Amino acid sequence: MRGRITVIGLVAVAAAVLATTATSAPAASAAGTVSCRTTATIGYMGPTTGPVASIGAELRQWPLYYISQWNAKHKPKIKVIEGDDQFDPSQASTIGQQFASNKDILAVIGPGSSPEVVAAAPLFKAAGLAYIAPTATRSTLTDGSNGHFFRIAPPDSVQAQTTAEYLSKVLKAKKVAIFDDQSAYSQPLADAVQKLLQAAGVSVSRSSVSPTAADYSATINTIPSGTEFVYTPFTNPAKMQLFGQQMAEQGKKIGMFAGDSGYSTDFHIEKAYFSTFAPDIRDIPADKGLIAAYFKKYGSKAPLTTYGPPSYVAAQMLISAVARACKDGKATRAEVYRDLLKTKLKASILGHPIAFTSHGEVKGARFVIFQITNGKPHVVQK
Repeated sequence: MRGRITVIGLVAVAAAVLATTATSAPAASAAGTVSCRTTATIGYMGPTTGPVASIGAELRQWPLYYISQWNAKHKPKIKVIEGDDQFDPSQASTIGQQFASNKDILAVIGPGSSPEVVAAAPLFKAAGLAYIAPTATRSTLTDGSNGHFFRIAPPDSVQAQTTAEYLSKVLKAKKVAIFDDQSAYSQPLADAVQKLLQAAGVSVSRSSVSPTAADYSATINTIPSGTEFVYTPFTNPAKMQLFGQQMAEQGKKIGMFAGDSGYSTDFHIEKAYFSTFAPDIRDIPADKGLIAAYFKKYGSKAPLTTYGPPSYVAAQMLISAVARACKDGKATRAEVYRDLLKTKLKASILGHPIAFTSHGEVKGARFVIFQITNGKPHVVQK
């Protein structure tokens, strides 16, 4: 499905709708005013297919779940136009152009990751189109250059600090090998962790692997003697699993520390650690009713890791702003952007309040560290 767009009307729980005034970019007026007394249209874009489709399924399902809850009880009803970016910046650019030029679309959930945000950002900025990327973590995305960008996950700079401090202060590591997968996510994060570890007096060796590698044996042979942990912030969890398995096959008794994608059924190296941008909402008592309803609707095997809940929260924030802007039966993109800057959730399914800074960061967002024991991830640091 290359760049194909599908339209779905969906049906869903209320979130408080709060917003006041803020300045909008001049380009926002280009889309004009749309009628939204009964129905408002938003876009969704993420990697529904492609190399991270397993993550993409969850990224997609949770916001659509919230929208179904909203539509069951509230107006305006929310119509969603979907775009599959396939974890491909060129596809994200194509979809971004389609969304930006569709005057009915008031705001967007997505894209799915940082490279796709970079591809779509100039198009959304020129069109004055607000968008929330739930799990895009590249630190520079909120430097002010991307216009109407918001995110739920904290930036990689926070992840790097969290990871380096846990390795050096909690695990007391003295020698670490770092491998990136040459991706736009992995390389800068690995760079930042390397720098912080070295500043803390940790000896660090550094290398890269091919994102398409099917055998890491030769790479594993280069790990220096005495290495206590390998840090592998790969984009694809199955590749990290392969790396860990092949270390074990070679008799390397070295601890493993992964990045965001460590929370995946494709990664289950026993005793491995990973840091990610959200908690496991199963650990939050207030979320038990929501989780039960989600599984009742989608089945007991429906995806639930740390990717879906931030997308759910992104939908809450976005629909709150859209509903406020549509209160008089009509809205502009500028109004939605204005209201999104002021929208707040006093409590969220992530266990903390949600409010945006002027650059689109969630105030106080933090990374969580898990360890896999008995095949399942368990929180070791909130």
